[in-house]
Amino acid sequence: MSSKYWLLVPGTLVLGLVLAYANNSPTLVISSDGANEKNVRESLVVSQQHSVKTEVKATKVKPAPQANSPLLTSPLSPIERIRQISDKNGLQQALVNEHDNFKRYPPQNNRIEEAKKDPISQRYAVDERSTQNEEKTFGITIWSDEKFYLANSTVKVFAFLQDANGQKMDGAFSAQLLNTQHQKIMDLNLQDEDNDQVYQASIELISVKEMNGQTGIYKIVVENSQHQIKDALTFTLSKPDISLTGNYHDNITGDGNLLIEAEVEVTSQNRFYVQASLYSATNVPIGITEFAGDLTPGKHWVPLTYAGLMIQDAQETGPYVLEQVSVAKVTMPMQRAPLLKPDYQTESYALDEFSNSPYEP
Repeated sequence: MSSKYWLLVPGTLVLGLVLAYANNSPTLVISSDGANEKNVRESLVVSQQHSVKTEVKATKVKPAPQANSPLLTSPLSPIERIRQISDKNGLQQALVNEHDNFKRYPPQNNRIEEAKKDPISQRYAVDERSTQNEEKTFGITIWSDEKFYLANSTVKVFAFLQDANGQKMDGAFSAQLLNTQHQKIMDLNLQDEDNDQVYQASIELISVKEMNGQTGIYKIVVENSQHQIKDALTFTLSKPDISLTGNYHDNITGDGNLLIEAEVEVTSQNRFYVQASLYSATNVPIGITEFAGDLTPGKHWVPLTYAGLMIQDAQETGPYVLEQVSVAKVTMPMQRAPLLKPDYQTESYALDEFSNSPYEP
């Protein structure tokens, strides 16, 4: 074969590779705006200048809708989607109510729909524990009178024995008090002092030298050895360093809200937290408020503000009752005082004296 034919072979191979590349090239997507179409035309002109023709596939794409286009609509928020449900279940309705209340009142205020939903009552509710033996023929129920105690408080623990039908029975109980490291401090003997088949024991904390006023979570283990049933409860010994003096005064602010000022006495500088629930004189719950701030030793007036709209929503006229108060020193864990019930009543305010405007941040 002559040398000139050999020279044609590389050229043929190059031509084949170019054609293969052109046929497998990616599809070019052209937007409908003029700038991109111009770029494509220029690309095609440049391509046509080559000795090898390249086939270009183009696909038109609709432009994204502009801001003023009717196709562009804002998606509904999750709470609005729930609001549009015609037949809401209890949880869905509660979510809507909570969202609306949060927007209606200041952040420190929350409406109390019924007394059992009072956050203070829920926090201080004692834990009643029930345990059965392995055969489930007998059981014991135990509880204490409070959850939080001070160094000079008296702890009362109760227990009763019951059969498989839940009927109380006579029984014998022993108990042990354990410290924060779960070491035994003392033995307790529960007695049925009222002949009601409920057995109880008392601990005067100030007389327990092993505790020495040390704050923390303590445990009481209660046992009925006859039926081999054992359970335990805990309580917290606190040192909140804040207390109510019993002095209060109230007025309606210029914004149409109810302001109750409570005097407190502080024994050490720290950050403190106060939460208080407001009820009507007929014991209808209205709402809750809170205060948090740094206080120095001495006496201070703590502001407890209740939104006028929250009182309007309750549709209860005055006087109003400062039903429950929780005070605590902000530490880890929280040094919370026992539940306080000041039973303070405000002046007899009328509903129309309060603002009906929702909260604006």
